[in-house]
Amino acid sequence: MRSSRFLLALLGAALVHTGLRAADPVVVEVLERSTAGTMMVTVGDVAVVSGGDADARVRVARLDLADLKPRDQNVVIGRRSVEYRIQLAGTDAVRVIGAERSTVTVVRRTVTADEVVAVARAELFRHSADTPGLAIELATPLVVKLPEIPRDERISITAKPRAKAGATGRVQMDMTIASSTGETLLAFAIHLDVRSNARPDPGAVVRAGGTSASVSSMPGAAVLPASAVGTAPVTNEVLVRSRQRVEVQVQNGDLKVVMVGEAQQDGRLGQTVFVQNLDSKKLVPAKVVGPGKLEIEIGGKSP
Repeated sequence: MRSSRFLLALLGAALVHTGLRAADPVVVEVLERSTAGTMMVTVGDVAVVSGGDADARVRVARLDLADLKPRDQNVVIGRRSVEYRIQLAGTDAVRVIGAERSTVTVVRRTVTADEVVAVARAELFRHSADTPGLAIELATPLVVKLPEIPRDERISITAKPRAKAGATGRVQMDMTIASSTGETLLAFAIHLDVRSNARPDPGAVVRAGGTSASVSSMPGAAVLPASAVGTAPVTNEVLVRSRQRVEVQVQNGDLKVVMVGEAQQDGRLGQTVFVQNLDSKKLVPAKVVGPGKLEIEIGGKSP
């Protein structure tokens, strides 16, 4: 009888212990100093989130706390604000500890000249698609101070030529850099030297690797000229759309690396379009090899 009671007591203790572990709260420990890479500051930016189950931790870490302006350098967020935001989300079993307030510093990067010039050249190629063997180079170095943006924030760079389509010589491009919310960060002009290195072929058809440039008929699309594209034939079907998340295969000899990027232009099979590296935010040319798929070859034959 005593042994039965003892076993029941042990079983009860085990059940209670299991219940306590299942009900372990998510612990949010606010840090005195923290960093953010976007204009949206979240709980995960200002605190260490532990305990509970994985899904609960992710939900809590993603809760937004503050929406900064593009030029804000830092913000102070109190622990009470974190508690109120969690309560407002209706998230149960969360315990907030740590510092009374967190000073959040926005980690920034400077928009590069390469990003600006790549967009300007792509747009000018689009406007000059009928000019064969086109070569476009930056005429004078950029002297304007390019804006700093939060490290992981998306931006929009647009270019508009002042010259008529197909013009050669020096062309002024009016550039605009805007934040993800549409706020203009900088408007300025750059100058490009445009020349044609090939004589036009009246009987040429639009093809990659030939004497004529290729351009998508989709609005806003821009592709590189034929001299920058491989020898694969161009089909009429658009396989990559502007602003589409795409799979980019980078090949260096026998080494292949696959990453995710964002296409900046519409593209057909065999065309070379610009794609943005989501980590570095740099624009690089890549060849369209399939639906939503691009390819970059390094150290071997150019794409």
